[in-house]
Amino acid sequence: MGITRHRTTWGVDKGGPGLESWKAWFPELKKHGYNGVEIDIHQLDPVAEFPRLRELLDQVGLEISVLAHSSWVGYVGPRPVGLDAQHHLQNYRDVLQSTVVLRPVAINFQSGQDTWSVEESVKFYKGTLQVDKELGLTGHVFHETHRNRSLSTPYHSLQILRAVPELKITADLSHWMVCCERILDISDEDRALLDEVLPRVSGTPPRENRNNTSISMPEPLNPIFEQERLCMERLWAKIIESYIDRNGPDANLIFVPEYGPFPYHPYGSAKTYGTVADEEGARLEALFKEIIAKKTGA
Repeated sequence: MGITRHRTTWGVDKGGPGLESWKAWFPELKKHGYNGVEIDIHQLDPVAEFPRLRELLDQVGLEISVLAHSSWVGYVGPRPVGLDAQHHLQNYRDVLQSTVVLRPVAINFQSGQDTWSVEESVKFYKGTLQVDKELGLTGHVFHETHRNRSLSTPYHSLQILRAVPELKITADLSHWMVCCERILDISDEDRALLDEVLPRVSGTPPRENRNNTSISMPEPLNPIFEQERLCMERLWAKIIESYIDRNGPDANLIFVPEYGPFPYHPYGSAKTYGTVADEEGARLEALFKEIIAKKTGA
């Protein structure tokens, strides 16, 4: 099984419509061992900047995974009111159609709304699968476990996944840790829930949040964060092992070491969030390869 590491552009200025900052930065990512970048496409002009972005990535030899929102782009200002599944589905379709020129290897959506009923969320996600099919994107779109969204808690997520078993998710489990305010794999009840949910994961942005706070760990290897870090590593191991069981040893899993600017990081650390992302990305890639080797006997 292959592990592909993408670097988020979150917090990294693009340098204007010519993407000059990214042009200088992309070769450095290649030197750090990244295979691609994850880019929030809402910050770009589809007409002027999508072709330029694809050109720059081709020059360096980097893949792209797209990050998108079905509404409330960037969580700027108050949450729009009165939006139902149909509104989100129209936005969803429009975004997917606009990304064709980028040739993404994966499309990750922060989708739905935490204010919806489970029934409304199920209606939306069933609709996304139909849109994926119509656009020839079945199996290429994933939905992130993220606060403010339909998959914001493990409990709603489980109900949705039971109703829409074909749905593929990206596991940003730090959001569940924050919502639940506890380490999630200690109690029997939580472990049973995770054992049902984690096999649906097809991508993972490793971001280890300290329990009871929305601030990411400034130093993941600091002993003060050990229990949270070990929990996340146990859960990632389960995700990888389950992924191999479902897809075979030749499958590939994308992960994004997602450490962003204040207040997510840095906080109480001399390192920049970019340094933490690069160091943790390399460490976790080695860890994930050990898990794969142990699972497959390779």
